[in-house]
Amino acid sequence: MVECRILFFRQFKIRSYCSWQWQSHSLPRWATSPTLIIFAILLLTGILGFWQEYKAGRAVKKWREMVRSLAMVRRSGDWMEVRQEAVVAGDSIRLSAGDMIPGDCLLLESKDLFVNEAALTGESFPVEKETRTGTPSDPSQEKRHALFQGCSVVSGTGMALVVKAGNDTELGKITRELQSSEPQTAFEHGINDFGYLLIRLTLLLAFGILVFNILLGRPAVESIFFALALAVGMAPELLPAIMMTTLSSGALRMAKEKVVVKKLAAIQNLGAIDVLCSDKTGTLTEGTVNVHAALDPVGKPSAKVRHYAFLNAFFESGFSNPVDLALRKLEGVSPEGFSKVDEVPYDFIRKRLSVVVGQGKNQWMITKGALQNVLDVCTKVEGENGVPKPLAELSESILIEAKRHGDAGFRILGLAYKDITGDPVINREDESDMIFLGFILLYDPPKTSALSTIMDLKQLGVDLKIISGDSAHTVRHTAELIGLTRLSVLTGYQLQSITDDALPTRASQTNLFAEVEPYQKERLIRALRAKGHTVGYIGDGINDAPALKAADVGISVDSGVDVAKEAADIVLLDKDLKVLLQGIVEGRRTYMNTLKYIFITTSANFGNMFSLAGVSLLIPYFPLLPKQVLLLNFLSDIPALFIASDKVDEEALQQPKKWNIGLIRRFMFLFGAQSSMFDFLTFGVLLLVFKVQQSAFQTAWFVESVITEVLILLVIRTTRRVWRSRPSIWLIMSGLLVITGTLLLPYLPFAYLFGFQPLPPGLLAGMAGIAVAYALLSEYVKGRFFGMHGFERVKALIC
Repeated sequence: MVECRILFFRQFKIRSYCSWQWQSHSLPRWATSPTLIIFAILLLTGILGFWQEYKAGRAVKKWREMVRSLAMVRRSGDWMEVRQEAVVAGDSIRLSAGDMIPGDCLLLESKDLFVNEAALTGESFPVEKETRTGTPSDPSQEKRHALFQGCSVVSGTGMALVVKAGNDTELGKITRELQSSEPQTAFEHGINDFGYLLIRLTLLLAFGILVFNILLGRPAVESIFFALALAVGMAPELLPAIMMTTLSSGALRMAKEKVVVKKLAAIQNLGAIDVLCSDKTGTLTEGTVNVHAALDPVGKPSAKVRHYAFLNAFFESGFSNPVDLALRKLEGVSPEGFSKVDEVPYDFIRKRLSVVVGQGKNQWMITKGALQNVLDVCTKVEGENGVPKPLAELSESILIEAKRHGDAGFRILGLAYKDITGDPVINREDESDMIFLGFILLYDPPKTSALSTIMDLKQLGVDLKIISGDSAHTVRHTAELIGLTRLSVLTGYQLQSITDDALPTRASQTNLFAEVEPYQKERLIRALRAKGHTVGYIGDGINDAPALKAADVGISVDSGVDVAKEAADIVLLDKDLKVLLQGIVEGRRTYMNTLKYIFITTSANFGNMFSLAGVSLLIPYFPLLPKQVLLLNFLSDIPALFIASDKVDEEALQQPKKWNIGLIRRFMFLFGAQSSMFDFLTFGVLLLVFKVQQSAFQTAWFVESVITEVLILLVIRTTRRVWRSRPSIWLIMSGLLVITGTLLLPYLPFAYLFGFQPLPPGLLAGMAGIAVAYALLSEYVKGRFFGMHGFERVKALIC
């Protein structure tokens, strides 16, 4: 090392650091200031990154507008739907189950109104809300008459006056005070780990080279500039812009496939999922409910069951649902002569809906819901001649009849009634001592494409698990109809007896879950995540919000209730698994393109900056001026901006992708070492073969470094042989443009501003030859690193 250093000093006779005297009479002195040039390069880099992020952000914002929640508001005497952000103080709003509350409100009217206030209080059990009557005597009870922004309606209906909106609400104040961010995704954790790794290496290298250069007697200011330039050169300063561009490009492609991304970071998580949980409705089935039959307790068609079921659905005023829509379409029945008197809305605790209808002086309460929940409030059964019989006599035969229809694939609802003439105002407690009237059989035909879609998911490494509230017979029968046989079913009742420690294994081994309660969905999601799975969950109902938040990727549909869409990361404009298939592929493509930039940056930048630091200790001048280091970094980042539009090899999309910081670290050190080896080879050729002086050395190495960074981009962008994977046209064109510009740069009139001088043709050809040799070696090393003899090693390292 010492002998080599003495040789270099003798050869160049310890020339001064800035020996090249430029003739710059055509420009004012301030215009050629190194500080100004450095600032200009950094400004250009910042503008480039800002423009990419701004353009991508605007494009994504347009698509997000498609899934905003609406509120029913009365203005100028008319009820109309407006965006929740447009609700202002003074608006009257109408609420029903599933609605998000758009502001802090005073309740004006209510009917069995229950609200989930977990967003404010953390209490998961719904709170009943009532209108104020008279003068309040207890201020602590005022909250019972108020509604708060961010909460959601679980059941019932109401009308309220908006008192505060936006940042003036209680939720707005809390948000301003805490300024809390969303929990980080696995992708964001990976990016942070990568950033910390680079920070440690950058600080170590920059500080070390600064100390060594000062000890060697270099000018302090120039040594500081050089160390800072090394730090900037090591940092992937365009990584935020590249990530934003890549993620937003993926979001735009997904939007064209009817998948709208609300949170960009969720795209990578979507590509990483290996378990997808969903209800069977709309996934295995068409998602359209048809009424197959209305039967009495012994299984015979019944006109009374048909008519009473129609009346219950016709007069209910809660949230719209497919079952009631189907019942309202029944032919041969009419509400003529009947009027609505009262109602107890459906909720997910009772699983019943009761409506009071009147005809003349008589009133009846008609209740429909889940079969067992309806039987729980019955004491009698309608007989063949209309005379009620004790339920105990026929309960067993009723359950046998229900099982027979369930085994045939039908969803079964129970229907009951009782005469309440003279006392028609009801509440939950009135659902008792009822007469069981019969069954409603519902049918949702299976999709012909369901099996092929599930197989496509399987090929992508995603296991589909069906979580349904329907009976085990119905869920199993539907699965068998589409060709899924020999699948075990776990019921909600069985889940209650499985401990939290045992559930992760049982949940991983089971694909069909039936008779599942709402709270059990969240428990299943957390159990699957505890087993190491990356879980996606599709839900569109009121009771799906906790599971949507618990999943790695919450997925709702545009037709879902507001609370589900607000909780979701991604919204499907069409509830179809084929749509989601494209989203998963796009998530993986986005991840792979982001990883390309990280690989390229860490390998080329780390190697170049390490070489710069090392050779600066061996020669009496800096191998590149600070402004040249920054210009090198800027030019090499231009092609990288087009990585977002680059093609991804098909085999790289076949398995879930998860962040692997260990792989990045190994890749960085291996390819960085190779890059440094070629850099020192270049130094030797320049100093010992061509015997160049300072400015020629800097110019030649700059040209060679830019060319190698572009070539390494084309090599590393694929795990295939480079000639077997075609890059995007924009990547090729930008790479050719940068190489051409770099070759011409030393011959341009303003080249002196950057410390460049024209190079002889032989020297230029030598640099080009070294760059090509470096690319060929990189191709060989890449093949060894990724195991080109079989793609299994690639998957093991990347996935």
